[in-house]
Amino acid sequence: KVKGIPVINKLAAGYPVEFTDLDYPASIADDYITCPDVSDPQAFAARVVGDSMEPEYCEGDIVVFSPQLDTPPGSDCFIRLERDNETTFKRVYFEDDGRVIRLQPLNNKYPPRRVDREDVSGLWAAVYVMRKVKKLKVES
Repeated sequence: KVKGIPVINKLAAGYPVEFTDLDYPASIADDYITCPDVSDPQAFAARVVGDSMEPEYCEGDIVVFSPQLDTPPGSDCFIRLERDNETTFKRVYFEDDGRVIRLQPLNNKYPPRRVDREDVSGLWAAVYVMRKVKKLKVES
């Protein structure tokens, strides 16, 4: 049987927001998806809300993250900030010998944010993005 990947919550692709896993136990969620080539038993997914990661990621996309993967500079990551359990979705770069993480939006309408590494309680790499194909208007 194929194990589903839990879709745990909506993920802000804008400014960090307080995160909740909806008080579900680990690996329990409202929704599950299957994803090719993801064998990480701790993999999880979240829906994108906001436009800070456009044009690569759009509101409504489901992004799958794998805790087993490394997060080299330039990785698109689910980031959990220690203070208030805020989460966000950004491209990460490590500065000041890794002591500072730059959270870089892809949409240039948003400025980057720099956080101390010690203020980051989780950093998980994106492995897949899933979205519906937009239907084209057929002219007759």
